[in-house]
Amino acid sequence: MKTTGAIFAEPPITSETGGRQRERYTNQVCEKVDADHYVIDGKAITFPVIVADASMLMNAFLVDAKVAQNMLKDSGFRVIELFPGKAILQLLLVDYRENALGDYNEGAIIFPVLPPGESKPLPFFGTLYRMATGRVCNFVYRMPVDQEFTTHAGRYIWGFPKWVARIDIEFGATRASGSFFDEGELVYSFAAKTGGTTNVKEQRAASLAIRDGKAWKTFGTSTGSGLTFSLGGEMPTIGESHPLAQELRALGLPKKPLFTVSIKNVAMSFAAPESVEIGKPFRSSSQ
Repeated sequence: MKTTGAIFAEPPITSETGGRQRERYTNQVCEKVDADHYVIDGKAITFPVIVADASMLMNAFLVDAKVAQNMLKDSGFRVIELFPGKAILQLLLVDYRENALGDYNEGAIIFPVLPPGESKPLPFFGTLYRMATGRVCNFVYRMPVDQEFTTHAGRYIWGFPKWVARIDIEFGATRASGSFFDEGELVYSFAAKTGGTTNVKEQRAASLAIRDGKAWKTFGTSTGSGLTFSLGGEMPTIGESHPLAQELRALGLPKKPLFTVSIKNVAMSFAAPESVEIGKPFRSSSQ
């Protein structure tokens, strides 16, 4: 999947059935029954969608806001600047173990953004406060996974830009690490410290996506245990040739992260989405 841009060029998923390869398109294998019920590739999904257990690691970076905003053109969203000219980029890896959508690994490239109609926070402290209280929307620029079912579900229900790739994650006693490869090419690899014992209070936050000519907003809640937060961290490894890796390099990576986070055990709950025309305000506010 080597296209770039906020408008995700959604590829079919190639799978083997009866010894034959076939391309499967998400909109052809999914159906919305009503506001709380979907059928995804023959399986019923009901809200809320529950993740009983997962582990995650994240690296956050300060990046060039103009380059980041150019990546988001045509989305209707504006990157949030922690400092003038500096946006925030998050690289994410999640190992889902008990989940209504299956046991799978996931990566993500995320930008905290302002959707239409929401006010700009004050630089630095205002942005940090909104992030800490879950009042920042996170635009999911890309979300590779390593399973077909969650690809269809994530696309069709919440509009997430999912496709099947290789996601490797190792979560050890003192260090977690992982990598995202696409079509045999490295996009990113990074690490975070582990071993923390802090519990994570329940937090509600909104994820944004673009699909089928609409902007999508989904609120999720999360709690957890085994939180490790560290300022700075190891420098990630960024691929050389993949277009997504080249975009990360244009943002200024590889460099040391602003901070890293790992959580050994995470539980999540995802609600039904809201969708509007691109560039229009959402009915629900994140502030």
